Amino acid sequence: MRRTRSTTTARQAKAQLGQGDLEEAVATAMSIQLEPTGLHPRINSMLQDFGSTLRIAAPSSHPATAWDHYEHDSLRKLL
Repeated sequence: MRRTRSTTTARQAKAQLGQGDLEEAVATAMSIQLEPTGLHPRINSMLQDFGSTLRIAAPSSHPATAWDHYEHDSLRKLL
């Protein structure tokens, strides 16, 4: 159930990003619950794709910087 919720949330964040709602997209992506055992490979891939798309869309924006810090501090510890 958690993986399904995480997948749906990652898709929602990507859609928000596609609509130009950078801050909302980053907040949505950051709301995905991180498992102590790590992320499912599919969710990890979706979040990496989200980060890449965000950096292309708005490389020096505050939301992109916030995502980079979050990714560095939180997500990489799980990989």
